Amino acid sequence: MSNILEGKRIFIIEDDVLNLAIFSACLRKSGAIIVEDVFGYGFAHGVAAHISERLPVDLIVLDIMLRRGLNGYDVYNEIRKTPQMADIPIVVVTSLDSETEIPKAKARGLNGFISKPINASEFPGQLASIISGKSVWINSR
Repeated sequence: MSNILEGKRIFIIEDDVLNLAIFSACLRKSGAIIVEDVFGYGFAHGVAAHISERLPVDLIVLDIMLRRGLNGYDVYNEIRKTPQMADIPIVVVTSLDSETEIPKAKARGLNGFISKPINASEFPGQLASIISGKSVWINSR
């Protein structure tokens, strides 16, 4: 894999340990720095403060269905209310139905949507596109 994400700092909010390991390994191989891994345990409130302590961050990868009934959209709203994080690109990576979720993600102003399972060879390039200011809407089904 190329170093397409060399030096880019990526914060992952994902509660599935296997997905987290796959994302992290794939992105590290492409040169990314994984700033923090958050498993979604009780983070609905306070995640923005948690992330802001680890700035700068170039991109946030966000799952929608988190543990204990947490919703990634609520986490997204909290992040966007924090001025120093208002412009950080955020991409949803989820197994939820893309036909339902892509319109929701677009309406909220997210920068992209990638269906699980990810394509490991394409994932770093997709995230690099989002970091460079492009929107990415991937339905892998």
